[in-house]
Amino acid sequence: MFSTNRQGSNDPFDDHVTATTFLDTPDPIPIVDQPSLESNYPGSRRPIPVATIDWQSSRDGQFIPRNGLDFLNGVDKLFIQQTVELNELLANVDSENRYTIKVPRGETLYYASESSTNFQRFCCGSSRAFTMRLFDQTQQEAIEFRRRLAFGNCSFWCYLQVLEIWLPPGELVGYVKQQMTLSQPIFLAYNRHGNVAYKIEGPSDTCMCISNGKDKHFKIFNPEGTTQLGSVNYQWDQVQTDYIMCVQFPSSSIDDRLKAILLGAAFLLEYMYFERSKITGCLRCSC
Repeated sequence: MFSTNRQGSNDPFDDHVTATTFLDTPDPIPIVDQPSLESNYPGSRRPIPVATIDWQSSRDGQFIPRNGLDFLNGVDKLFIQQTVELNELLANVDSENRYTIKVPRGETLYYASESSTNFQRFCCGSSRAFTMRLFDQTQQEAIEFRRRLAFGNCSFWCYLQVLEIWLPPGELVGYVKQQMTLSQPIFLAYNRHGNVAYKIEGPSDTCMCISNGKDKHFKIFNPEGTTQLGSVNYQWDQVQTDYIMCVQFPSSSIDDRLKAILLGAAFLLEYMYFERSKITGCLRCSC
């Protein structure tokens, strides 16, 4: 604001004229990018809505998952079934396995695809190292299981089975480790902080090399092994007319990360004891 005196003006009110200017203000900052829903989602995951009108595990009409674990919300039991195509049965070499993970008599939550080498599939059988990627209903990678090449036989106690559970793009959820025992198989499930979340015990008559085509039941206990909380069962399904893996979680309300760890444990047991060759239809040795 400034003042100006006008000399020689006939108007008495013009002896002193006050002129006013606008206050200096900074230029408005241009908006280059509009707020995006994708900024709330980890990594490169795209926020794609999923219709859940006829789902058993959800009462909502649709939802947008923040990550792949959101599909486990409200789920207390899962079925895991290996899928085999005709061209794989006719092939001369065993191919990488694929599985569907679904709610019993309900919706399919994930499609699992194995990635491993031809050499290890041929020479190491079900003891091979692999990466198992689980894709959800948005066609995006939801969970990843990583298993190293290891022995199932406890005579090689220094290098037993370990399977890690990862959340894309690179977050460790937890891992499952085989324990050294002489008879009954025991596994410990650890969370991402390295604390034991569950203890898994198998039947004493479970051989490392063959399951003899009978139902098998692995019990999920609390870390102390005093209270059974859930189970992982290899059982015959009359509807599918095939053997499937059934994971019974401690409850539908436990943390989804713990469910993912138990799901990874089920896949480790599948490969160690129950994986069948697509060529011969027989169980393969994991020793």
